[in-house]
Amino acid sequence: MATKATTTGALKAGVRDAALDPWPIPAEQVLEGDPQASGLLLWKSDDSTLANGIWECTPGLFTWVHADETLCLVDGKVTVTPEGGEPLEIRPGDIVFFPEGMKTEWRVEETVRKAFHLHSAAGLPF
Repeated sequence: MATKATTTGALKAGVRDAALDPWPIPAEQVLEGDPQASGLLLWKSDDSTLANGIWECTPGLFTWVHADETLCLVDGKVTVTPEGGEPLEIRPGDIVFFPEGMKTEWRVEETVRKAFHLHSAAGLPF
């Protein structure tokens, strides 16, 4: 299902079946494998400090530095390890928050798909 604007201005997309565009992970962040990411930006604020959408990634290991992010995993299996912290196993149905600036390693074990909401006081880079 594609993104659909309603007559009220609400936006809708199917998290599990939305068509996604390639969102490559920078090669310097990939530690193992060949993770292929894709996504759909459903909405972004005019000042670029807030956004939400859908993201998917195939198996592999990579680093990430987060904006404030709340995610809900709908498919797959991933273990996220914050720098200096304990691994966090994330499974379908889990909702997770990562604070802005947190450095993590993502080990995607089975292709994951998530809905996300992002916030960055400095503005998002896209």
